[in-house]
Amino acid sequence: MALAPGSKLGPYEIVGLLGAGGMGEVYRARDTRLDRTVAIKILPQGLSDNTVLRQRFDREARAISSLNHPHICALYDVGHHDGTDYLVMEYLEGESLAARIEKGTLSTAELLRYASQIAEALDKAHREGIVHRDLKPGNVMLTKAGAKLLDFGLAKAGEVLQGDIESSPTVSRSLTEEGAIVGTLRYMSPEQLEGKPIDARSDIFSFGAVLYEMATGMKAFEAKSKASLIAAILKEEPRPMRELQPMTPLQLEHVVKTCLAKDPDERPQSAHDLKLELNWIRESSGISDASGLGVEKPPVQRKVASLTLMAGVLAVAAIAELVLLLRPEKSRTELLEFAIPIQEEANHLALSADGRMLAFVSPNEASGTNMLNVERIGSSKVVVLPGTEGASYPFWSPDDAYVAFFAEGKLKKVATSGGLPQVIANAFSGRGGSWGRHGIIVYAPESGGWLWRVNADGSDGAPLTDKIFDKKSEVTHRWPVFLADGDRFLFWSGNFTNASDDRTSGIYVGSLTGKEKKLVLLAHSNLGYSNGYLFYLDEKRSLRAISVNTSKGTTSGEPRVIVDQVGFQPSTYWGAFSVAENGTVVYNPSVEAGLSILTWYDRAGKELGHVGDIGVLANPNLSPDGSQVAVDITDVRANNTGIWIDHLKHATISRFTFDTAEDVAGTWSRDGTLVAFRSLQGPISVYLKQAQGLEQAKPIAAANIQVTDDIIPNSWSPDDKEILCTFQPVTGGSQLMLVPISSGKMVPFFATKGSETNGQISPDGKWVAYASIESGNSEIYVTTFPNAVGKWQVSHGGGAEPRWSGNGKEIFYIGAKGILTAASVNSAPTFSTGTLRPLFQSHGRAPINSADLFTYDVTKDGQRFLVNRYAKPQQVAPLHVVLNANAELRK
Repeated sequence: MALAPGSKLGPYEIVGLLGAGGMGEVYRARDTRLDRTVAIKILPQGLSDNTVLRQRFDREARAISSLNHPHICALYDVGHHDGTDYLVMEYLEGESLAARIEKGTLSTAELLRYASQIAEALDKAHREGIVHRDLKPGNVMLTKAGAKLLDFGLAKAGEVLQGDIESSPTVSRSLTEEGAIVGTLRYMSPEQLEGKPIDARSDIFSFGAVLYEMATGMKAFEAKSKASLIAAILKEEPRPMRELQPMTPLQLEHVVKTCLAKDPDERPQSAHDLKLELNWIRESSGISDASGLGVEKPPVQRKVASLTLMAGVLAVAAIAELVLLLRPEKSRTELLEFAIPIQEEANHLALSADGRMLAFVSPNEASGTNMLNVERIGSSKVVVLPGTEGASYPFWSPDDAYVAFFAEGKLKKVATSGGLPQVIANAFSGRGGSWGRHGIIVYAPESGGWLWRVNADGSDGAPLTDKIFDKKSEVTHRWPVFLADGDRFLFWSGNFTNASDDRTSGIYVGSLTGKEKKLVLLAHSNLGYSNGYLFYLDEKRSLRAISVNTSKGTTSGEPRVIVDQVGFQPSTYWGAFSVAENGTVVYNPSVEAGLSILTWYDRAGKELGHVGDIGVLANPNLSPDGSQVAVDITDVRANNTGIWIDHLKHATISRFTFDTAEDVAGTWSRDGTLVAFRSLQGPISVYLKQAQGLEQAKPIAAANIQVTDDIIPNSWSPDDKEILCTFQPVTGGSQLMLVPISSGKMVPFFATKGSETNGQISPDGKWVAYASIESGNSEIYVTTFPNAVGKWQVSHGGGAEPRWSGNGKEIFYIGAKGILTAASVNSAPTFSTGTLRPLFQSHGRAPINSADLFTYDVTKDGQRFLVNRYAKPQQVAPLHVVLNANAELRK
């Protein structure tokens, strides 16, 4: 029975229960004599008269009392009160290593620091002739003073309790039930499981299993039963760590592998040697305790230079590394620019705070899907982080241990040391974020609307700048960048009309109060900040910097050009550059990662030809007779996205929309006489225009749409009287709306707790196929039309972008890993689907903005597919790095 708060064991007053296990309960208590907080461990009532358990209890007391070490939990006292035996131990504030691992894998710096401390504690115990026997993450506490090893409940010098697995005092009651896996088993050495004599090397095996879990977030040995788990430990090798965590240092993987050797003679022979090897890895790799990404070294004293990429690519990388290693006086640093080669196009750049690590998004060559990459500036090695498919707009944590990014309608984070990404918050179409020093993230979850805030662990998410959002003149707040105090931040606010008299779109300063908003500078780009200087792109795409007083929201002096030309995406107002706190700038002079070309394929994936030229293209949509295709084309130089019509029979192309605002998602009426599209030329709305282009476009859906919302046409009803649209409200997510041509007033069609997109009405007008993330993953569903009643799931394992065949007998969609898939349809007497047939890898270009809903279209006979295929250039241009960009500004 648990002890009530206020009860006493001798001079110790119970405060509360901390935890319980098979060996006993642990309470927080107050030592009334010394007025200090302690931890008391007791045997539960009814067990203290058990001879075996009493022996273990006494053994733990003797073992711990002989160990006086800063990384071992100290024993203060041993007592007996009213039939209850108890230990009085040091009270530790912090969390267990097991709890820490549940939050995500540790950075390499954290891992090596704690591992060295654990090894040091083991060395102390082993020198005293004590084998811990139960080393696992739950028996390590992480405190401000570092790692603390505790619970020597199985420790005894020179004695083995043979065949004693089930009665291990660290096994919880729930784990001793039939069919359950005993937790401690996972970390036991082979000789321990076989009941053989053990020594310090058994602890080293357990330590290797703990290191493996710290680095990868996965157990070294997994199984569904105790028998198979024991067999795995005795015979199998864990999965290579670098498969799970590519950034694992080779030396660390070697250490873990040798620790997990089945034969004790093949393992490190002492914890002391192990500690020395771990320390050597830390020192030789230059990994700092603060960030895990390297010890910061002052930049080099050099004149401004430009290193072009020539035959000596490796020489350039070597120079870059040298730049980071030289140590001149900080006061004499000067600007230096050099190029670094990359294998794949780099998009959405993000420098770590110290400017030494770069995160960026790059299309996967096989699927075209964006993946998150990390590399050290000056190194030719690039690590692709697993589980980051669909990533966009990454940003770093203040300690550079995590990279946050947007993907699959979520804001996520992934440890640079490895492991799978963790979801922080919903973000349907994220537009940038910043991670402050107080553990708060400010981010733009939607392409329109205000900024939100959330704690880095995903708690306390809430709107932030909604109270200062001007719905009359603003469409979006985006691209936030925290200032050094962790309370204030810069962000971009404005609209996309590109009007010459726009005096509100620009860079503002805000704060976590949600009440501050001061205009700093009129501009139309994302931004960077470093030591009192604001970086932004001007109208010519030059990167400029100007001195800024963020407290007053004012600038001083003339802006200086840092870089002549930076890549730019006008549809998002995003420039391909990033600025670190120390003044390092990385930029891409182009945005080739957004390039694609319309390509014909047959059902077997055979390429049949191209349509038009390579460009920044999106949303191909074939006319009903198959003779034309409407496509969004972005003119980067003119800062404009519009709709063009490609006449397939004549191989000619003509511009369809001419306004300076963004026009996207051209969708043909069933009779082919009209094209609906979304435009920003006035209030965000659906516009109609004659397919022959003879009349001005007219808005039909603006009556009940807020300026911050977005609406994109998907499909016309069979009678051409309604358009099914994807509606993206500023409050988040998306849903399907019907827009009657006559009234233009949106009518809800279908919505769930997830987000619905890409609604496609069947040729016979009875069904609607759509994509939804209501299950947590994007899948294809079908519901009835004109009234949505019920639903049927079509895809399994992922699905997006549904399209119907002309006879309604098939639904096509993009499945997992970009595979274009066909599902046969039987709609009589009720809807059902048959076998799913993977057709071919689509290689579609990753979306740039929230209006990029489709990467392909299909002919009516279902035999040919027009895919907006990602176009990888024959030669990838290098990225450029500018060191000490502030140096010239200070002059």
